[in-house]
Amino acid sequence: MVGRSCIGPLLVGCVLVGCGGDPVPKPHGYFRIDLPEQGYALFTSDCFLAEIPKAARMVPQHADERPCWYNITYPGYKAAVHLTYRHVQGDLGQLLADAHDFKNKHEAKAFKITTERLLRDTSRVFGDLFDVEGDVASPMVFYLTDSTTNFLYGSLYFRSRPNADSLAPITTRIRQDIRHFASTLRWVTAGPSDGPR
Repeated sequence: MVGRSCIGPLLVGCVLVGCGGDPVPKPHGYFRIDLPEQGYALFTSDCFLAEIPKAARMVPQHADERPCWYNITYPGYKAAVHLTYRHVQGDLGQLLADAHDFKNKHEAKAFKITTERLLRDTSRVFGDLFDVEGDVASPMVFYLTDSTTNFLYGSLYFRSRPNADSLAPITTRIRQDIRHFASTLRWVTAGPSDGPR
């Protein structure tokens, strides 16, 4: 008899606790990303100088064989902008074609590709910046040149599966950083040869 008298209030309690209204599905979301304060510092190499983000590090690539090849790395975001420098040796047309071909490889998965022309006559810095939107391997690629001696190609990569929505805050910030880099770039007059091809 004691057992039955406990079951009634227990059932009523379960019913009251379980009645919380209709279930509401939660939308798919992403973790909040806290971006560092935006600020820049001057970086100087043997081939060019430019302002890079204070939150990033400039890491040499293949320094012995390829001077002036760097990665602008963002340690907290698994992201890097790969910079490859070439000393133009009468092959500017081929370098430009290669840059456009690389950009075109993204067209199959890109939602949209926007081209931004850069013309800084006083500093002899010319080029194109390509915003590649969608779930692509490289959401921004660019090239900068003085059209006679220096050629710098850059591409942004993440060490994660491409997902434009979840990476949007970081991608937006790094695109701003790349534009700032391009707007502050200056060539060092006597750049070295880039080594063997």
